[in-house]
Amino acid sequence: MTPSRRDLVGAAAGLPLAFAPGIRRAFGEAAGPIKVVIAFPPGGTSTASMQPLKPFLTRSLGTDITLEYMPGSGGDLAAFAVARASPDGRTLLFGHAGPMAINPHLLQQSFFDPAKDLVPVAQVIAFPIVVCAHDKLNVKDLDGLIAAGSSRALVTGSSGNGSMQHLAGEVLRRAIGIQTLHIPFAGGGPLQEALVKGALDIVCETGSNVVKHIQEGRLVPIAVMAERRLATLPNVPTFAELGRADLVIDAWFGLVAPAATPPDVLGRLEAATLQALGEPSVATAYEAIGGIPAPLGRRAFAARIAAETARWRDTIASARISPLGTQTGLPDRR
Repeated sequence: MTPSRRDLVGAAAGLPLAFAPGIRRAFGEAAGPIKVVIAFPPGGTSTASMQPLKPFLTRSLGTDITLEYMPGSGGDLAAFAVARASPDGRTLLFGHAGPMAINPHLLQQSFFDPAKDLVPVAQVIAFPIVVCAHDKLNVKDLDGLIAAGSSRALVTGSSGNGSMQHLAGEVLRRAIGIQTLHIPFAGGGPLQEALVKGALDIVCETGSNVVKHIQEGRLVPIAVMAERRLATLPNVPTFAELGRADLVIDAWFGLVAPAATPPDVLGRLEAATLQALGEPSVATAYEAIGGIPAPLGRRAFAARIAAETARWRDTIASARISPLGTQTGLPDRR
């Protein structure tokens, strides 16, 4: 369930530790800044998500917050680096579903286990997925999309096999009974280029990555995979409004630490993060990039990661998704 602004303020009000002198002493500048490792190149939504938090975290923790970028391996490179870091609370991961809930079921890797080697601090932000059709498809709503996808396979794409766009598209395909042909691109840049060129019929993407295409008339928004409408797309209904409350998917991000980080340190980081998420300026900044504040403490965040892990494990297994390919949803040709 998406928290309201009242929930955010209430959560913040109950966390006086965030500005306690003890936190500032524990994270004083004398020992160096807190480094947040991001699994994407600079300038994307991860950067835009962390920037509004930095001044509040700096004020409450008494030390600078720096961002380090380590893209690669679907987020595993950054996650592995943090898992090996000193468990002192000064190296954190801006974690997402890739390394935390998807890759363990998708990639043949054994060099680290996110469930054992990393520990949640707090969830920060969520970007609901928006289902869009290309203008050339000439559909305006969910009924039109179902009709189009019943007569032929609709070409869809993602930034790679097992990406959130891919998995959301697979869930959508099965839920509404359409045929699709999935094209995995080598990253978000090629995917955006394919959208511009009209190479795709439909796409499941975060609002921040489709709002420009919608404004320019290139994409037609069908519905948002969320419980409430996005501030950046106020006229686009949610699937819940269309009678499909089961279609709720978002790309979530949160702070994660090495597993051996002491509980008191985790608690201080958690409190400071939740306090920052209650700031009105943070909520405004997040809405501007198509996201919503999604404050969850470490226990609730851990429960969400466990639920997401189970969800994507089952989706990946039933759809036979692998890094090299996936079923398309087309009828068996044998």
